[in-house]
Amino acid sequence: MASKFDYLRRNLYAMAELCLEQILIFDDAIEKENPDLAKQIIERDDLIDNLEKQNDNLSQNAILEAIANRNLLGMDQVDIEVVLKKDPLRFALSAIRINRNLERMGDQIVNCATCYRRGLLPKGFFRQEEILDKMMSRVVTLVGMAVESLVEEKNRFYGSVHTVEEELNNLCNGAFLKFVMDSRLDKNQFADLYRIILGIERTGDYAVNIAEELVRLNTGMDIRHLADPVQITENAKTSSH
Repeated sequence: MASKFDYLRRNLYAMAELCLEQILIFDDAIEKENPDLAKQIIERDDLIDNLEKQNDNLSQNAILEAIANRNLLGMDQVDIEVVLKKDPLRFALSAIRINRNLERMGDQIVNCATCYRRGLLPKGFFRQEEILDKMMSRVVTLVGMAVESLVEEKNRFYGSVHTVEEELNNLCNGAFLKFVMDSRLDKNQFADLYRIILGIERTGDYAVNIAEELVRLNTGMDIRHLADPVQITENAKTSSH
């Protein structure tokens, strides 16, 4: 018989994969200059929102179940490494944070699709500008890393997400500075482009949040807001071998 944790895992995986599909569809919409694909993203957002509600309720119920069963499972008397990877209470608490980040990620992609669908940007603008193409490539990579780590239940990419995040942030900042005074764009066109750049950057932020939460869930190490998370996580990997 499936437990609340089984349903929660399944729903989180489904939600994460939907988010990945959304960013891939947006990338495809830009590549093909197809506003109908952007419309598809907006219409599919209800699927993510419905899963977010289900997961929120499941997480709360799972926490209550985990607290009740934690001692029965012997989680108070086992090795710390086992607790990190097997404690249902830790998983349920992490699920709440992951669920929230996935829902917000979906919202940001919808914001991007909504601006793109307005059709104000010049034809071929995204395909002509290398910085925008690179920006899309990095955000797809970040979301893919987060989703793969979640589905495999591993802190697989450790500090590498921060390297890609830094690249994405630099590209987004560079794009803003490049286009803020671009004579090809009127104020409405730039406003839509800026909203897309901001949405892409925030999508990457939420993907990183998920990857960081998976590191904490699997290792107990909190790598948020560290000066050099890449080096710290590399050191942790080395010392564990």
